[in-house]
Amino acid sequence: MPLNRKTLRRMILEEIEKVSELSEFSESRSGKNFIKEGQKIQAAGKKIHELGSDQTGAARRTIQEVGKFVHNLGEALSNINELNESGEVSKLPTVAEYKKMIKDINKLGS
Repeated sequence: MPLNRKTLRRMILEEIEKVSELSEFSESRSGKNFIKEGQKIQAAGKKIHELGSDQTGAARRTIQEVGKFVHNLGEALSNINELNESGEVSKLPTVAEYKKMIKDINKLGS
């Protein structure tokens, strides 16, 4: 694709629009509610982690890992206003963490 003035201008405007769309959402009423729900999920993750402390062995580790996963997910959602369009998703739990959590839960059931 040849880079000319028109193309460059369009690309810059698209990038500005993306950032402002995320900012606009996080400042809106529904965005603020989204953040509140993320905080609730984060608090639930902390409680789940604490529940694991009453258990022993594999159950303890698994429940605490579930709590950590839920907490991290809630933290990412509650901080949506701090994310940027460049893909800063390091706060989100990874697919590998999710798969490990599911595997550990399944081990408890068998």
